[in-house]
Amino acid sequence: SESGPSSAPPVTTRAPLEARAARGPGAPFTKPMQQERQTNGTVALKLPLSDAEVTLKLVVQMISSAQTREKSLKIFQYCAKLAAYLLVRAASDAKKDLGKHFDGLAKNLSTARRFFKFCRWFKHFEDIADARAEKSVGFKSLLYMDVVANVVADISEDITSFEKVGVLKKGVLPKRTEYYANWCQFVLAVVEIAVTHIKASRASAKANAAATTNGGVAPLELRRKSTLATLELSKFYADLIKAFWDCELSFASELAFCLSGLWAALVSTHKYALKVVK
Repeated sequence: SESGPSSAPPVTTRAPLEARAARGPGAPFTKPMQQERQTNGTVALKLPLSDAEVTLKLVVQMISSAQTREKSLKIFQYCAKLAAYLLVRAASDAKKDLGKHFDGLAKNLSTARRFFKFCRWFKHFEDIADARAEKSVGFKSLLYMDVVANVVADISEDITSFEKVGVLKKGVLPKRTEYYANWCQFVLAVVEIAVTHIKASRASAKANAAATTNGGVAPLELRRKSTLATLELSKFYADLIKAFWDCELSFASELAFCLSGLWAALVSTHKYALKVVK
């Protein structure tokens, strides 16, 4: 018998056609992004709490920011500090020597970070506008206190850094200069916790209010802001735990100091990376 054309309907994929129609007439035919990634066998890596894909261009943008580089060094510093803490307590002499090496590395990274932080206190004057715009009298006062605490803490750290990096000869500053600077950081951590707790509560309340009018689901942007505020609050709690050790309090733990410092570094690096992609 003579074979004729197949009666089966042609197989088409609606998604590419709809995607092309959405871009308008004359647009080139392309596969959906998800289908392209499946075809190429790759999965896009995104910066958490953002839509930005981690590409070489984004990495270059992030390392071009002094703040991001400084916070990245902080991650390496506390990784080295944690490694030193674990290794010096090992039974092997070789591991103890390696622990001393990592402890020295942590100190060098700490010194390197100080160059990035010089005159950082200038940026806190930008926060005065937010304090002025605040309607709550009590919170406005707390925001002004936050500005003062930040400026004092950063200036005291700069004074300590002059000797740490070799601008001033050792012995020029009083022996307890760094100790009192650490107490400024302690006070700052307490103030920042109070401020950020209110900000996180407001962000959460705003997201919950939006969820009630949106079928029980808050918009993605509001949920991200609420999560970021909670992360920042956890960072300041970590700063407080770290300050316990820096201020030589009797109940302070060196392991807690290392872990809290590492967590604070991770959250801060992520925060400044998000600022780069905005």
